[in-house]
Amino acid sequence: MASVDFLIKQFLTPDKKNLDLSNQGIGDKGAITLSKNKNLRRLKKLILPNNNISDEGCAAIANSENFKQLTDLDIYGNVISDDGVKAIAESPYMSNLKKLSLYGNLVEDEGAIAIAESQTLSKLKHLFITSNRIRREGIESLQKAKCRTRLCHLHVDNLKDFYYEEVSDDDEDLINSWEELKARAAENKDSED
Repeated sequence: MASVDFLIKQFLTPDKKNLDLSNQGIGDKGAITLSKNKNLRRLKKLILPNNNISDEGCAAIANSENFKQLTDLDIYGNVISDDGVKAIAESPYMSNLKKLSLYGNLVEDEGAIAIAESQTLSKLKHLFITSNRIRREGIESLQKAKCRTRLCHLHVDNLKDFYYEEVSDDDEDLINSWEELKARAAENKDSED
């Protein structure tokens, strides 16, 4: 992998407002290096998909004053979980975000709720958070959140995909142990003879 400084020189637009490091494998070390680079202070759009960035790298980006001008953060296809998303949702430097792409990460309900309840993300209009580990509670919190009035485009997984049939406690046919399974199999064999 090329050094992050070299990649910045190669892919930073001449106006220093856009940086696309898609598929460069920079990982957390690269994300931390990015967060410290003073040449990125004018950056509006940061594109980092498929870079093996985890919560540590995500938090470094979220908590960097260098990124306070960001309006668009594409950090999809990484290994970011709830802690990384909370860092974005709570960081005063992410207050200008209008678009946040987090799909294809490891975000669960807690991260979705953090976005839904965020006081910082008041300008967010586009949220892409499909293909994560978010279930009913997280999806519903995003759909009902105060921020929902400003979110023009909310992309979440369909709740119909999470239909679970509840089993009642009084179900007599339920087998609870290996021994019970063997006993029932023996009963069935005896009744067939």
